Amino acid sequence: MPHTPTLYPTGRTVLRALVIARWLALAWMIGIVVFDHGELRHPAVAWVAVIATFALTAASTWLVRTAPERLAGTTFVSCEVALALSLSMIDGYVFEPGHVFGTTQSIATQWPLLAMASAGVAFGPVIAALLGALVGPAEWIGAILNGFDVFVPRQIVSFVATSIFFAAVGYVVGWLARQLRAVEGEIADRRARDEVGRVLHDTVLQTLALVQRRTSSTDPDLADAARRADRDLRAYLFGASSRSTADLESRVRTEVERARTGHTTPVTVSVLDDGCRLDEHAQDLVARAIAESVANALEHAEASRVVVFVESQPDGHVFASVSDDGVGFDPGAPRTSHGLDRSVIGRLEEIGGAVELTSSSEGTEVCLWSRADARGSST
Repeated sequence: MPHTPTLYPTGRTVLRALVIARWLALAWMIGIVVFDHGELRHPAVAWVAVIATFALTAASTWLVRTAPERLAGTTFVSCEVALALSLSMIDGYVFEPGHVFGTTQSIATQWPLLAMASAGVAFGPVIAALLGALVGPAEWIGAILNGFDVFVPRQIVSFVATSIFFAAVGYVVGWLARQLRAVEGEIADRRARDEVGRVLHDTVLQTLALVQRRTSSTDPDLADAARRADRDLRAYLFGASSRSTADLESRVRTEVERARTGHTTPVTVSVLDDGCRLDEHAQDLVARAIAESVANALEHAEASRVVVFVESQPDGHVFASVSDDGVGFDPGAPRTSHGLDRSVIGRLEEIGGAVELTSSSEGTEVCLWSRADARGSST
């Protein structure tokens, strides 16, 4: 059965770029045939090659608009590789003897390069590298067709270097294509999980929270069962069951989801963790301080939304921001409760961090730094 891989978004972009490159290579090829006409001994064969490359280029243009996945299928890529190798061979046949190692341009132009790029996207690094290694032997056949029967060492080295170069091109493109496919697959999986989490949060988790509130006094056993189900489902959706192995993002999402229990105000969480180097205890304190800030916003701000942004800094420390569009408060006024001072500021100061509050009638932002002297370096 023909191989037709599932295309990822970046792969489609690569295939469109290859279509443009084919038209440029075709134009260059036509220019060589026209302007080097006096060097041709078989011009009819050269024009047949031009027609063949035009047909393949036109077909790729049509396919990229109608069925782009077929451009990475076995049939099309095999035809392109066969055409590239054929052009490398007949180049010596259509030109006068001595052309192959002379200064005249080859009618193959960049077709072997384009073919190996297509093979890398379609077949992966190993097969593309093996196909690329065939370009050297194809040029050796072209040299024989051009009248060479004895080759000096530098000419043999040239054929070997050609094979190595195109094998490397095929391998590198194939490896990059595989990496892009894996990364975009992970992104798609995470988006699907987030979507499932949002749906379950808006249905099952809200129902469990409602059951807990309404049965806490009338049916403690049912309330306790709902609480355990809520906890287990949140742990599955938003974080690892073992806190000791959870990363910064898992800790933050788990704590924020706990803070959201019983509230319907939407909370958006974005975590960019490129290498947090805080120990587990410090990560827990930061996550809990963020969750307490969210809880304060949900309880007191009368906000329509809460946004949480967390980012690991180049030095491994963490910056976080919790903002809402609520009624705000006066950060300098005496506070009757100690939730903010102990649960947010106190936790950050315990690890040498800092907290900054900004509030107005248009909303409140709580900024947290795990390292006090980094205050103001992130916004």
